[in-house]
Parts: sequence; structure tokens; C-alpha cells
Amino acid sequence: MKPIVRIVLGVALLIVGILTAAFFGLLLLIADCTAQCQANHEQLVPIGLVVLGLAFTVVGVLLLVGRLGARASAASRPRV
Repeated sequence: MKPIVRIVLGVALLIVGILTAAFFGLLLLIADCTAQCQANHEQLVPIGLVVLGLAFTVVGVLLLVGRLGARASAASRPRV
């Protein structure tokens, strides 16, 4: 993957992941979920979206650090 594509994709995933996790995390904090709501497991969708946002953030950070999507250079290859 080209470095500019990796950087742009990493930043985009980082921003989308943070915003998604923050929005649905705050939604969970302010939601008034009664016992019936908890019995119906209505909180699982926002919790899943928070986890998805955190996953986007982790993938974005890995792209920016260069651990994901970068080709192995001669220096990083194991010697046999």
C-alpha cells in the first residue's frame, strides 16, 4: 500500500472510530434504560457500535504506525 494512502486511510479510520465510539458511548451514558429495556437487551446495539468504533480506531492507529498495510522491508525480514 502506498504511504500516502495508508496515512490518509489511517487518519480517516482514526477520526471515524473516535467519533463513533464517543457518540454511542455518550448515548449509553445518558440513556434511561429501565428494567424492561435491559431485559430486552436493547443496550447491545450501542455497545456493539462503541466496540466497532474502538476497532476502527485501533486499525487506524496500526495503519499510521506502519504495522498494518506496509510491505516488509529487507531490514524487518527475519534472517535465516
